[in-house]
Amino acid sequence: MTMEIPPAGSPRWDPARAETESRGELTGLVLRGLAAELRARGLEAREDGTRGAVDVGPRSSPQQILLRPHRGDLWWWMRWPLKDGVPSALAGVPISPVTRTADAARRVVGALALSVGEA
Repeated sequence: MTMEIPPAGSPRWDPARAETESRGELTGLVLRGLAAELRARGLEAREDGTRGAVDVGPRSSPQQILLRPHRGDLWWWMRWPLKDGVPSALAGVPISPVTRTADAARRVVGALALSVGEA
C-alpha cells in the first residue's frame, strides 16, 4: 500500500465538511431544477439556497416553494403568507416529493392560477 502525504499548506480533507458541501451542492441543483421548470412555464422564479426555497412571482409578493422533510423524505412545500385568523400550520402544504419536480411545478402553476382568480 502506498500513502501520499499532502504538501504543507494544502487543505485537509474533512469528511463532515465534504458531506455538508455535497448536500449544499445537491440542494442548489434541485432548487435550480424547480426554478427552471417554473420559468419554462412562464413564471418568474429565483432560487434561495440559504433558505432552501424558490421564490415565484414578483419580488414584491413572492410565493415560496420550500424544500422540507415530509413522510421521511424531502418534499417540495408551498407556503402562503400568513393571514389574520388562519393557523400557521395551514400556511404551507406539501405538494410533491423532491424527485418529482415537474409535478411540483405543475401544482404551483395551478395554485397560482387559482389564487389570481380569487383576487
